[in-house]
Amino acid sequence: MFSFLDMINHYLGYVNLNVKLKNRIYTILGVLGVIYLLYVSVRWIKNGFGLRGSLILLVAIILAYFSVMNVFYYFTKKKAPLDISPKIEKVLGKTLGGNVEEAEETKQSGRERRGNDLLNGANIPANGYFDSKKILPGKVAVNSEQSANISQLANQLQQMNLMTPNYGGLGSRELAQQITQNKKPVYAIGLGVNIPYFELQQDGQQMIVYAGMNQAQKQPMGKITTVGLQPIADVYDKVKLYLANVILVGGPYMVMGRNEPIEKQAPYTIRVQLAYEREARAHAEQPGERTAAQPSTARPTLTTREPASRMKRYH
Repeated sequence: MFSFLDMINHYLGYVNLNVKLKNRIYTILGVLGVIYLLYVSVRWIKNGFGLRGSLILLVAIILAYFSVMNVFYYFTKKKAPLDISPKIEKVLGKTLGGNVEEAEETKQSGRERRGNDLLNGANIPANGYFDSKKILPGKVAVNSEQSANISQLANQLQQMNLMTPNYGGLGSRELAQQITQNKKPVYAIGLGVNIPYFELQQDGQQMIVYAGMNQAQKQPMGKITTVGLQPIADVYDKVKLYLANVILVGGPYMVMGRNEPIEKQAPYTIRVQLAYEREARAHAEQPGERTAAQPSTARPTLTTREPASRMKRYH
């Protein structure tokens, strides 16, 4: 029986399965193993080997408890009663070296710094460099057609090896430590992937983000709804807006399960940063505003009108 279970476990290692599906298979195999141990313990007791049979029965009962916990966790959405797994995990984490080693912390901080560069305006290879003091985050609304375009772009990036959704090569233990430490899910593509080409097009009062592998393959990816904290309708005619950066975010991600990280799915989407430039609008002085000292041939004085007061927060 154990040889059979070991053989199945061995061959499962050759198949690339979803983490949750693989754990469900292991749970079923565990239940079969528990049933076998119960059968063996009963046979030992009936044959007069009470002590040996009782020890096997005790082991079978303990394993049956954890099998029931796994059934609750992997096959239902209900919380298992009398779940002592968090306490066991806490104890094992302290005794088996749950602290992150210094080298791993250095590697992780390096990965986070490289990922943060995508979001702070320091790494903008596709559309030039903008002053980080004049860059604001924007929110994007995406409809079903644009969401399909984003998914298609994600597939193209992956096929051309420009995106590798492998959690940065982190193992299960490293992922668990990072999730526990940061209290946030870990995405397979990290903090985001730079998109090769993007541009901003104005359609009436709407600002549409186009992106793709290149200019010839650009597709609409979303509509800008806010710049900073202000609706796009309030600022589109008062400042010039430029796309500073567009990155692909979302996709598969890991969250902490009862004992180990589990993978969940989320749609890919885009995150944008917009650079702005205040528009200086000149207007000529009206003739009635001339002073008596000014000759009639004097040229009107040009003055620069400031944008609306709500836009002063940009400067």
